[in-house]
Amino acid sequence: MPIFGSWSRASLVAIAVTIAAAACGSHPSSGDPKAGAALVQSSNCAGCHGGQFQGDLGPKLVGIEKWRRPEQIAKAITNPEPPMPMFAFTPQQVADVVAYLSQLDGSTANGGGVMRPKISILPAKPTDSAMVSVWFSGSPPPDATVEATMSMGHSMMGTSPIKLKKTGDPHKLTAKVPFGMGGPWMIKVRYDKSQEVDMPVNVAQ
Repeated sequence: MPIFGSWSRASLVAIAVTIAAAACGSHPSSGDPKAGAALVQSSNCAGCHGGQFQGDLGPKLVGIEKWRRPEQIAKAITNPEPPMPMFAFTPQQVADVVAYLSQLDGSTANGGGVMRPKISILPAKPTDSAMVSVWFSGSPPPDATVEATMSMGHSMMGTSPIKLKKTGDPHKLTAKVPFGMGGPWMIKVRYDKSQEVDMPVNVAQ
């Protein structure tokens, strides 16, 4: 999903929602990064932008909110330039994708001042497994886990939660994650009981 910027992080989602709603004639309330992550996975955006959105056939998306205003991100989604395909997203879905893309670099969640953990995957284009590293701004939570999921129509498949282990870096946790088959997967990191961060990865066939 190629997307070709800076306002305060707290206003990113609100502005994007306003622009998207005005363009499509409705008024969604706010963007949901989790819902946006699911859309990004099902649309296989990682196939062009790279599994960690660091750029591949399409441009880099990590940190896009630093050089593109939210209305520009929304416009690139609703009126894409070739070779990016047209996605039939609703205004709410556009807002969700903008919210997700705007926090890929560990930006504050919902303006709450809490830095989100950052995920890295090696190799960037895995085949059967990958080493997942997660960086936390403070001390890593003891309950942090990672799992890989894939949408199969109306059902889901994936791994059981894998406990992230400490490393020599006091802010970094890692774990090896297996993949059962090729295609678009979602790496899900869960911590502090109810918090979650997602990162799409395209697993080679």
